[in-house]
Amino acid sequence: MANRSTFPEKIDTFTELFDLPPTKVASAKRFQELKQKPTLNSTEQDELNSLVIDLGNYIITPETWNKFSDAIVNIQEFFTQEVMDFIEAKQVLWDTYVKNFTYKGVFSPDTQYMYQNMITYNGDLYLCVKDSMGILPDNDDYWQKISTKGDKGDVGLNTYYKGDYNDSMSYVLGDAVTYEGNLYYAKDPVTGIAPTDSSKWMLFENTVVSKTAPPQSQKGMFWLEILE
Repeated sequence: MANRSTFPEKIDTFTELFDLPPTKVASAKRFQELKQKPTLNSTEQDELNSLVIDLGNYIITPETWNKFSDAIVNIQEFFTQEVMDFIEAKQVLWDTYVKNFTYKGVFSPDTQYMYQNMITYNGDLYLCVKDSMGILPDNDDYWQKISTKGDKGDVGLNTYYKGDYNDSMSYVLGDAVTYEGNLYYAKDPVTGIAPTDSSKWMLFENTVVSKTAPPQSQKGMFWLEILE
C-alpha cells in the first residue's frame, strides 16, 4: 500500500488548487528564487516558509503530487484485489441465473426445477423463485405466476393475405383469403375446407372486396383492391 494515501481506510483529502492571480506573481517568482538556492540562511528559510503558506492554493508541491499518486496506486490495488474478485463471483452467479432463465415446458412433479426456470401450469406461466421438485406452482413460496392465459380473441391486424381461396392450399392461423366476394381469415390450420365453414374461418364483416374499382355504396368498412 502507498503510505501517503489513507484509502481505502479513509477517503483522502487534497488541497484545492487555483490559477495563479496577477497579485501573486511576484511572490511566486520569489518562491522560485529561494527554491533554486543550494542553501538558505534562517531569514530566507522563514521567508520561504511564509511563501509556502501564502501560495498554498497556487503551487503543486512534491508532497501534494506524491499523495495524489499514492491515492491512485491504492485505488488500483483495491480494485484489482477486492472489487474484481467480487465482480467475478457475481458474474458466475449471474451466468447461472441467465442459463436457468429458460422455459421447461408443462409442469411435471418428477422434474427438478431450478431458480429462474419457467413452466406452464393449467395454461398459466410460472417462474421458479426457489429450487423445487414435486411442489405445485400454486405454492407462492416456490413459484410466482408471471402470465395468465387469456381468452382466445379474434385475429388482429397481423393477418397475411393469400389471395383467392384455393382448396388445395394449406392455410395457418391468420391467413386471409377472398371467397365469393368476401374476405375471410383462418381461425386454425386448415386445408380443403371452404371459408363458409365458420368453425375454421372467420368472416371480415362489412367488407367489400373488388378486383376492379372501389365500392360505390357505404356497405364496406374498407375496400381491398386485388392487383392482377
